[in-house]
Amino acid sequence: MRNILFALVIGFVVFSLLYFTGLLRLGEATVPGILGLLISYFILARRSFKSVEAIFSKAGQYLQTPPPKFDLAVRTMEEAYALAPYQIGIRTQVDAQIGALLFLQKEFNKALPYLQRSLGLGHWLSGAMLGVIYYKKKNHDEMRKTFDVVTKRAKKQGLVWNLYAYLLCQIGERDAAQQILVKGLAKTKNDAKIKESLLNLQNGKKIKMKTYKEQWYQFHLERPPNQYQQVQAGGKLTKQQRRGRW
Repeated sequence: MRNILFALVIGFVVFSLLYFTGLLRLGEATVPGILGLLISYFILARRSFKSVEAIFSKAGQYLQTPPPKFDLAVRTMEEAYALAPYQIGIRTQVDAQIGALLFLQKEFNKALPYLQRSLGLGHWLSGAMLGVIYYKKKNHDEMRKTFDVVTKRAKKQGLVWNLYAYLLCQIGERDAAQQILVKGLAKTKNDAKIKESLLNLQNGKKIKMKTYKEQWYQFHLERPPNQYQQVQAGGKLTKQQRRGRW
């Protein structure tokens, strides 16, 4: 938020220097004033997000060095909260990162408040994790509400539609699951895995999520093979995750 205020001040200063000194007329001075505002905001926002990226990179080092230091990584990520007053979206970004890390470590109760706060503007993956927690807690109404938000945000992500349909099947709502898959087919332009899931349900079979491999096993809904258990235990963040843009 402070970055917006700073940018407004810079834009006004540029306008004032050109207009009140008589160099340009009102309409002519407005354009460079707006450009000054936009350019300064871009620079300030980029600087804030670069600072967050550096903090996430430092946290990632604690996770990649054996044995992983999860508590220290979380405390390091929390340092980025200090930048939240400057830039909109940073607090949500940090909540989503911490919530996802705690979820991957099966600390579901600890992850819940972080994921709840990040649902509004956070990445779809953290929203999907929140929906899974509600499922595990048998809070099916909140599970549906959460996935309704997530599927709108990640409408082209086949995994989201299949995961939602899978959970609906788990609570005995196969008809609703089919409706979700039909909608998902339209939004993803006939995703092959969604099409396969829909055919399975129509033929009285189960949705097969193992084809998503580690993407599926990260939700802790099925015991992963040994090769995926090691990856989950490490808690390694990808470069994209460290940047907060999953």
